[in-house]
Amino acid sequence: MTSVAILGAEGALRSRISEALTQIFDEVIGFTPDAEDVSLSDIEAIVYLAFSDDSDQSNLIGLLELVTEAEISQVIIVSSAMVYGAWPNNSVPLSEDAAVRPNPESAFAVHQADAERTALEWADLDPERRVTILRPTAVASPNASGLIGEALLAAAPIRTRRDDPPQQFVHLDDVATAVATVIQLDDSGVYNVAPDGWLTARDVRDLVGARPIIRLPIPLPGRLDRYVARRVGHQAPTGLLPYTRYPWVIANDRLRSTGWAPRYGNDQVFVAAEAGMPWDSMNAKQRQNVSLGLGATVIMALLYGLGRWLKRSMLRNTN
Repeated sequence: MTSVAILGAEGALRSRISEALTQIFDEVIGFTPDAEDVSLSDIEAIVYLAFSDDSDQSNLIGLLELVTEAEISQVIIVSSAMVYGAWPNNSVPLSEDAAVRPNPESAFAVHQADAERTALEWADLDPERRVTILRPTAVASPNASGLIGEALLAAAPIRTRRDDPPQQFVHLDDVATAVATVIQLDDSGVYNVAPDGWLTARDVRDLVGARPIIRLPIPLPGRLDRYVARRVGHQAPTGLLPYTRYPWVIANDRLRSTGWAPRYGNDQVFVAAEAGMPWDSMNAKQRQNVSLGLGATVIMALLYGLGRWLKRSMLRNTN
């Protein structure tokens, strides 16, 4: 009997990956980071979902200690393309050879980069160990989006100044099949997970439809975070402002070369997942309140900018 273990918080992503792995392994064992008395005997490979607030990497370090004791040589890390960071000078698209430089204000991205480094340092201690890292772009699907995918869908109508970076969204099922694909490889490596291409600013405007694109004249990271949390209906990852201002779309050529192919395109994922956002279940009054709040933010920012301009003009006239 062949067995694989998957460690990560319970949720749609873990469930979909488990379903994909049942097509390959006789048994798929799932457990959470806080599970006790975990036995990894007879396990052939480990899949670790790094989507957590494991800031000191204690969960991953503890797992790798168990993996070492059980003499398991293969570990799959499901990380995030956010580790590349969103920067004005990013290539479009980013390949796996791009530098890992997450934006420091995004704790989520920093934690993913730390998890990758921890796993790679473990692999360097023994040539028999194989670590494969998957870096999916924003993960989304109807009623079951990842935290980042959900937050970026919510932020899609918000832009600062004239920033209109391309956007990407990968379906949950395509991430699951990517895990099932790389776990059968006999090699280590890093693989981006994304559909073919990306959405341009015009594509996003067309997909958003009648809902207005709201532009903030100055970066307001705190207000963006609060808006996203309000729209998704719960606390969301913070520090996303750079990821709405600058490009971080990725290429999928390396993963495609293994035989994997995305089933869904960016537009399909966006439309299907965006339709399930809480905005669409709001009544007219609730939508009006959100719009008024954003409108007030824009007006305040404009007044602030006007006041600064008038002050500078008065100082120049005085001099």
